[in-house]
Amino acid sequence: MSTVTDPGVRTVTSKEAHRNWKLVTDKALRAPVVITAHGRPRHVLLAYEDYERLRRETRQAYRTGELPPDLAQDVLSGMDELAAPRGRDDGDAIIDG
Repeated sequence: MSTVTDPGVRTVTSKEAHRNWKLVTDKALRAPVVITAHGRPRHVLLAYEDYERLRRETRQAYRTGELPPDLAQDVLSGMDELAAPRGRDDGDAIIDG
């Protein structure tokens, strides 16, 4: 198995997964395994406990005008950290301040 860009994720081809199913499933108990087909990621095999944890996590999306006040304050308070200091133009800033 070879490592992909995320250090915790392993990747195998679908043929390797088929030939070495027990090894692949054992590896997936420790970290997700990406199964590729024709060089492209197609499936992710992970431990059932990890799957259940992901299902329980609540995720919310808001339109910016509909953000709850406490969340809007958290977002706005972090904006200063993204702004470039005045007079600097080194290309590393995310937002010009």
